[in-house]
Amino acid sequence: MEKNTLKPELFEQFIAGKSNAAELKQLFEYFGNADQLELESLIDAEFEKEAGAFSSSDQPRLDAIHSKLTKQLFTKPESKVIRMIRSTGVIKIAATVLVVFSIGLMLFRFLNPPHAVIPGSAIATLSLYGKKAKLGSTKKGVIYAQHGIQIISKADGSIVYMAVNADSATAAQLNTLETPKGGEYKITLGDGSIVMLNAGSKLTFPMDFRGPERKVFVEGEAFFNVVKNPEKPFIVAVGGSEIKVLGTQFNVNSYPETKGIEATLLEGSIQFSNTSGKVVLKPNQQVLAGFSKFDLRNVAAEDFNAWTKGEFLFNDTPLAVVMQKLARWYNVEVDLAALPNKNLYLKLSRKSDIDKVLEHISKATGHKFDLKANKIVLEE
Repeated sequence: MEKNTLKPELFEQFIAGKSNAAELKQLFEYFGNADQLELESLIDAEFEKEAGAFSSSDQPRLDAIHSKLTKQLFTKPESKVIRMIRSTGVIKIAATVLVVFSIGLMLFRFLNPPHAVIPGSAIATLSLYGKKAKLGSTKKGVIYAQHGIQIISKADGSIVYMAVNADSATAAQLNTLETPKGGEYKITLGDGSIVMLNAGSKLTFPMDFRGPERKVFVEGEAFFNVVKNPEKPFIVAVGGSEIKVLGTQFNVNSYPETKGIEATLLEGSIQFSNTSGKVVLKPNQQVLAGFSKFDLRNVAAEDFNAWTKGEFLFNDTPLAVVMQKLARWYNVEVDLAALPNKNLYLKLSRKSDIDKVLEHISKATGHKFDLKANKIVLEE
């Protein structure tokens, strides 16, 4: 077998904790095949730089590390590295502490990888009466039943509010449903209207609707299917704007990357208003309201609620917006500053593994994207 050699500079990178994956592979191959004298020479060189940093009092820690590494990592307990460590004197043992700690840190990362990145699912937190309850698709049954109000958690990842003879004070009590990154949740309100929250979103609403209107507050993204009631309009307050409806289906988006409030109408009619004015939308119309103006346009409204059907649908969507949606759904980070200025046309399942999603995006853009340390990165 050809002898495996190693440059001293590569060893120094390893000691400094700056080795990349390819360098680590070369190092581990070296440790498995190097002669004892070569190892000692490298260790002595490093010890000269670190002289005085360790003493014989480090022996117990060294022994503990040896034991753990032997049991978990080495197929042959009497490997060259272990024999060398056992045969050296106190000075060389002290020098080896530096190496073993470095190896131990690297191997700990390999043996204890970060939690697997998985697609989002039905998880949320419900806040009522100052208390918080965690919700998930595995929980079902009555979670609250007092003062004429009943809240039921269903196995499909939704909750249902039912009001029976609740007094006005109880009905007016505000609740908050909040989804984290990597979560979504659906709720049936007291009037039968259905709201689905996307990841990283919040809905504030009363136990039941009393008075002349039905008003809720939303942050992030939500899809509404509102029960018709001409006598009691439904109002969505979002980011300083209001959406007034009688009965309809529409999507609201106030995520930061939207750069305003975006409302998309699927059916029915809504009136969108803020301090700049008001506008009435027809089906397949969308309004994007910034700080000083309305932008009303015709769209394929179904594209904007694809997320409620378990899909990512990007239609001429800037790559930075795409990556922010992925980061929110998979609960990862992304370096927006490094992204190329490109738009995407792509349809993907929200249940797909993130590696597959990044593979499709890489093919569509001609740029290689990968996931490292829970962060989407652009490969050079």
